[in-house]
Amino acid sequence: MPRAHSDWLHAVFDPEVEIGALSMGRGGGKTTLASKLAAVALTPGSVLWRPELEVLAVSASLAQSRPLVTMLRNLLDSDDYSIADSDQRISVTHRSTGARFRVLSSSGKRALGLSTFSLILFDEPGSLDARNGEVLYDACRQSLGKLPDQRLLFIGTRAPAAAEGWWPQLLDDGSGDGVHVVDMHAGEDLAWDSYTAVKAANPLVTTVATLRRRILRERDQARRNPSLRASYEAYRLNRAGDPSATRLVQVEDWRAVEARAVPARSGRPVVALDLGGERSWSAGWVLWRNGRSEAYAACPGVPELHQREKADAMASGTYQRLADTGALTVDVDRNMARPEVLVGRMVDAGVRPEVVVCDTFALGGLRDACRSVGWPPPVCRRARWSEASEDIASFRQLVLDGPLSLVAGARGLARLGLSQIAVATDDQGSTRLIKRRGDRSRDDVAQAAVLAAGELVRRQSRPQRRQPRLVLVGQSA
Repeated sequence: MPRAHSDWLHAVFDPEVEIGALSMGRGGGKTTLASKLAAVALTPGSVLWRPELEVLAVSASLAQSRPLVTMLRNLLDSDDYSIADSDQRISVTHRSTGARFRVLSSSGKRALGLSTFSLILFDEPGSLDARNGEVLYDACRQSLGKLPDQRLLFIGTRAPAAAEGWWPQLLDDGSGDGVHVVDMHAGEDLAWDSYTAVKAANPLVTTVATLRRRILRERDQARRNPSLRASYEAYRLNRAGDPSATRLVQVEDWRAVEARAVPARSGRPVVALDLGGERSWSAGWVLWRNGRSEAYAACPGVPELHQREKADAMASGTYQRLADTGALTVDVDRNMARPEVLVGRMVDAGVRPEVVVCDTFALGGLRDACRSVGWPPPVCRRARWSEASEDIASFRQLVLDGPLSLVAGARGLARLGLSQIAVATDDQGSTRLIKRRGDRSRDDVAQAAVLAAGELVRRQSRPQRRQPRLVLVGQSA
């Protein structure tokens, strides 16, 4: 048994501990550990054996419990046990003493009133539905203390639980009164693709060669394909975050963008606009072929900025500072920012676009605004999964490989937008942008940035049309 497992077991079976949690990266032998615990509890005379009491297992579904049950059956002498395994229930019972292992329904309501158990094992609790998982956790926790020496043990990876869910919160709260937590993960100070990060979250990699090769292969794939990185970090490094709703870019990668020298304007840029409705912002991202970026935003003046900050649960002064620096323009006495205000702000800054791209919202007003200042008519980019995936990949490419850079005055605006947005992935692997905090997310700048990157990369990939060369009769070619 790995040292990490044995040390945790020694701690959680202290008489003062009622709740134990062990979290590490995928492939750490957690399900094997749970099956061994269940086998010991069903073995007469062992330190965990309690006649007539149950050992309960909890997972997201019966199918998810079956690997644990298969391991358990292989550890027991089958002649001494009766086994029930169907689509409705799974149990293993010691014939002569009545000690029983049972897979508990993942319904929180059905878990109310549990009493005749010695141990409840949660296998991969991060896979439980967020709301129902919390109800189930509360029901099991409230069942403790009805009999002596009862325990709840949680064994699993953080993912795919949402960062604010009950399971990550249990880990983050750490050890305390009656609780012992071991959370093995790669800290934020470790580079995501370092071997040190791998070892921090996976204690078996130094002894199990096949696991080490598998994890390093996944790491190398994530290096080549940034879309795989979030899942790798969540499952293999056991870092906080939902791999199905992840950051558009990583913090350290964006810092590298801000550290790049910003070239002067050269030629005509791509301008991408994301227009907002009532109470929302509108934003524009201006992107030149040499990577230079500028960002602009406009918001309604009704309600006032300090009221907006409160409604959006933002720190006091966040929006006002952006307005004071000129990054955010307030459309005074309006409850919806007019397209002409945002366009006029960019015209005043000397922006003369090659192309204007946008989503479909407020398209009529934007066309009028572009016509009035001599800009080309806007081109719509619909937010289908396939098109969104292309734009997101283009933005990440410009961030990671260059030459994306950003003028200093727009950096606060960009950081705010990037913090408010997440990337969701569907079953086919396509991606799209979603608001991280629902209607309170001020993600407009990030949306515009992704639109601009997609358009620029498409234009750069198109073959340049060669002008025909005029040759006069009798002149050598």
